[in-house]
Amino acid sequence: MPIDEAGEPEPVSAVPAAPVAAGAPDPVTHEPTPPGRYGRAPEFALFLGGFLTCLGLVLSVLALNGTIHPSTQTAATVIATPRPTGGTSPSPATSGAALATMAPIVTPAAMTPTDLASGYSLGKPAAKVTVEAWEDFQCPFCRQFTLQVEPQLVATYVETGKVRFVFRDFAFLGNESAWAAVAAALAEQQGKFWPYHDYLFANQLGENVGSFTVARLEGIADAVGLDRSRFDAGLQATAAGALFARIQQASQAEVTRLGIDSTPTIVVNGKKLAVADWATVQAAIEVALRTK
Repeated sequence: MPIDEAGEPEPVSAVPAAPVAAGAPDPVTHEPTPPGRYGRAPEFALFLGGFLTCLGLVLSVLALNGTIHPSTQTAATVIATPRPTGGTSPSPATSGAALATMAPIVTPAAMTPTDLASGYSLGKPAAKVTVEAWEDFQCPFCRQFTLQVEPQLVATYVETGKVRFVFRDFAFLGNESAWAAVAAALAEQQGKFWPYHDYLFANQLGENVGSFTVARLEGIADAVGLDRSRFDAGLQATAAGALFARIQQASQAEVTRLGIDSTPTIVVNGKKLAVADWATVQAAIEVALRTK
């Protein structure tokens, strides 16, 4: 999907920013994208007060994205602003309208096995093949990949020691994407990234419709057994802004090198795949396994 009028990739300094206060205007819309892929949005909202503590890391982001909106609010009061979505989506709620009432937190139908988990990765560190999945927790096609392809990949290749699987954040679909990325990182700090990851995708209801408000992220934290005092402290606006800036900074070089501009994007031993279906992923893994 073209990123700008010239058809060139958007500068990496404009990788996803984070939530704005409730009621703030959000002009971002999406162009239609091919089924199974979500393209990267051309504009992004700015994270509130949290970015002020890490201004040196994100000056280029602030310059490219316009007005800075400082705030002293806690994360609990900085609720994502709903906005319309574009393109085809298999998710159950895609109107862009906020949920009238908070939906209950549901338990995933299946959980990722964590016996070989280490942070954001699954599998033996010395595995011959590394598969990276660049995803946004709000992306419906990432949810589809997680439910349909990822279990086959884990059972066939990760648990047999052939593949190391890594989740990579590419949070670009709006405010709730940023909050979900921060919440998952806080879960990782307590050794529970993968259970939190599973709950996020199981509770995805649509794009910026209230799936990942702070209250629901806290409910998921309870469901996976996180220490709420540590988790809640990390969701305060200043701490959350600093953490999201670190998440962005950690991925910028790879986003640029690989030309990541949509989700899910699957990378096998450093090579980006055109699509994320099981047949394509499996074929790429088999080629990588045969390569000396």
